[in-house]
Amino acid sequence: MPALPLLLALLSTAAAAPAAPGLHAEARTLIATEVRVTLAGVKDADAPAHLEAAFAPFLRVEAAMNEWRPGSRLSQVNAAAGSGRFVVLGPEDADLCEVLGASLAAAQRTGGLFDPTWAALRELWRFGTDAGTRPPEPAALARACPLVDWRGVELRRDGAKGGCRVRLARRGMRLGLGGVAKGWAVDRAVAALRARGLRDFLVQAGGDLYAAGTKAPGQPWRVGVRDPRGAPGTFFASLEVRDAAFSTSGDYERFFLFEGQRYHHLIDPRTCRPGTQSRSATVLARTALDAEFLGKAVFLAGGAEGLALAQAWGASAVLVTADNRVLTSPALQGALRQRAPTP
Repeated sequence: MPALPLLLALLSTAAAAPAAPGLHAEARTLIATEVRVTLAGVKDADAPAHLEAAFAPFLRVEAAMNEWRPGSRLSQVNAAAGSGRFVVLGPEDADLCEVLGASLAAAQRTGGLFDPTWAALRELWRFGTDAGTRPPEPAALARACPLVDWRGVELRRDGAKGGCRVRLARRGMRLGLGGVAKGWAVDRAVAALRARGLRDFLVQAGGDLYAAGTKAPGQPWRVGVRDPRGAPGTFFASLEVRDAAFSTSGDYERFFLFEGQRYHHLIDPRTCRPGTQSRSATVLARTALDAEFLGKAVFLAGGAEGLALAQAWGASAVLVTADNRVLTSPALQGALRQRAPTP
């Protein structure tokens, strides 16, 4: 799960004190990441209720979509893999059904570059732990790789009640929705704030963000894109943003080096090994969920193919290729301030 590959300059100032009248920010640790909501132009008395409404979707994700929690509904789906039976998700699980349906549609649309069944490889590819110091044995990888196949997920929706039934075809298959669940929660938080009449705010969950309106009249939100080989906290590009979502996927957040080669957490479902086409991919899209789906897919496709994939979704991308070239979607050319990233 990416840490904070994007940084908004306003966050450090907002955390200490409002940088402009009516600017309120709060951060909480939810779904294993820092979730931060920043509101602009709201009255002090109204801010607490607005913030609670924005954090509520993340609490729902914790309960339903946390695959590490044994009692979660998603864990129950994974535990039944290969049993031949459907796990019934009722109307109270409508959020999970919605995210599963969107994930399978994205898998089909990206030709499997995004695949929610990647989690079958979690115990083989381990990053950020003492075990994550060398790649898995080829034989073990060859046994597990056939379990990564979104087509082995059967989802039947109950349109009348909002629930669904889910079945995983083979024992050992696993669904992992960590990043996707974050994007979904960001979008729901955005919808909640808009329903309350707010038009200027920022919602951030790890590397997933949505910037709405402006920070203050005449002061746009500005996002910085991390330099993949630079020191932590350094950026090679920045962009003024409004009413758009962002997600960055990079090979620098969770990785290890083995025999001179970098192994990172962005696993290509086609090979079950780390992608080799890119160093980072930043996607700007209409929704945080789209940006999350596209971030990994664009990173894995790389190059002109990656940019074309983003454009097909009505999104834009900034790619740093494996040989450190910067490729930018036509819609961003002239709007992106950049320098050459660190070699």
